[in-house]
Amino acid sequence: MVEFLFFAFLVGLLFFLLRRRGRQAARLAIIDGSNLLYWKGETLSLEPVIDAIEALEAAGYRPCVVFDANAGYLVAGRYLNGPSFAKRLGLRSAQSHVVHKGEPADPHILKLARDSGGIVVSRDRFRDWEQEFAQETAAGRVVRGGYRGDKIWLDLPREKVS
Repeated sequence: MVEFLFFAFLVGLLFFLLRRRGRQAARLAIIDGSNLLYWKGETLSLEPVIDAIEALEAAGYRPCVVFDANAGYLVAGRYLNGPSFAKRLGLRSAQSHVVHKGEPADPHILKLARDSGGIVVSRDRFRDWEQEFAQETAAGRVVRGGYRGDKIWLDLPREKVS
């Protein structure tokens, strides 16, 4: 009986390890939420953020959105915190952040990219932060995008940055 249990344990462990090996952890894609609000047409909208989230998930990335403190006022006429934005975007609370009032979002976005090895989705060139975040502002790490008609496009790297 003990031999059977040990054998069953080994088979279960092998199955778990093979299944885990087949799945690669999704890379983080940090979305400059306040920047994307202006990507579609003349009016400010959450639609480009939602479209970017869907495109990134389809490409195998794990999106995380960072907003400036005033973004809630622009979108809803009142302050919105990270979990409030997450709910509107269909994300988990941990995937949406709002920086503190008076702080720029850019260094938070770039630090998150540095710490995670992820990419940044924005049209911002982050010129004020190039020296401090040279690798994170380099080509292939900052992903540009926009719309062609009603369809979003993102210039994602061919190989995911680690």
